[in-house]
Amino acid sequence: MDEGSLSLPPFTGHDEKSQRNYHLALRGNSLNPMIDAATPLLGMVMRLSTMNSQTMPEHLFAQVVTDVQAVEQLLQEQGYEPGVIISFRYILCTFIDEAALGNGWSNKNEWIKQSLLVHFHNEAWGGEKVFILLERLIREPKRYQDLLEFLWICFSLGFRGCYKVAAQDQGEFEQIYRRLYHVLHKLRGDAPFPLLHQDKKTQGGRYQLISRLTVKHIFCGGVVVLALFYLFYLLRLDSQTQDILHQLNKLLR
Repeated sequence: MDEGSLSLPPFTGHDEKSQRNYHLALRGNSLNPMIDAATPLLGMVMRLSTMNSQTMPEHLFAQVVTDVQAVEQLLQEQGYEPGVIISFRYILCTFIDEAALGNGWSNKNEWIKQSLLVHFHNEAWGGEKVFILLERLIREPKRYQDLLEFLWICFSLGFRGCYKVAAQDQGEFEQIYRRLYHVLHKLRGDAPFPLLHQDKKTQGGRYQLISRLTVKHIFCGGVVVLALFYLFYLLRLDSQTQDILHQLNKLLR
């Protein structure tokens, strides 16, 4: 397989445009090599989430296995620690499995027989273990920055793991999501942050600062300054995420 691109077999019985949409080249311009290598598979999840089982490519599971192995080899060549690569693969497999089962891919493909997590790690479900892994990684954020940013991308694309089925635990997930964001922001500083566009339904209220007026003018002034600073920060963050989304959308055309 060519290291410059990862693709699945073309659609059967569909027009040429549909086939072109499915072939995703590596971007090669991410600040995070791990996200860069995984972009084709992340794009595949986004592309196939809009399709039904009748339009699924044949042998999808086998090709995704091949692509995961190719990404793993790329990361080995880039010098990542073996444990980091295994953790990356575990998170990636769990994310794709969740998308596959949630969108009914298993109706026509090998996912109904086994999952990526079973194939690579001999485990049936990793929705809880991913968050246990996160707690270990976040203890050394600088060392595992690329992996933590990759997990952030998976969260931004809808991965919830053990929090997907428990609606009452969404508040706990939001705390984890926000905590990870702040840890990564401290590492990145003013450097561009590798984010994808968040859900429009939750994006507006996720990081809003609530102003509380008091009788003390100095406190009121402080709130105004903080609000202005936060607004500037949100606008800057949104601009960066829109750029990433625009690049990814180009791949899906």
